[in-house]
Amino acid sequence: MGTMDTTIQMTLPPRLHEQLRVLVAEGWFRDENDLLLEALRRFLEVRRPELMERFIREDIEWGLYGED
Repeated sequence: MGTMDTTIQMTLPPRLHEQLRVLVAEGWFRDENDLLLEALRRFLEVRRPELMERFIREDIEWGLYGED
């Protein structure tokens, strides 16, 4: 059973999109998709411990107080 990629459509402010285009044009990334994938990967790597702690705390709160 193989994996299937998911397509996500997003809207960027013009200034941010121009910055993406410049980085691609300068050869830092193959295309905008590669740049956005790398940015998301790095964000998740850096934030994963913080996010996991937050989710654990929310689970504990729910377990203690049963709030939905």
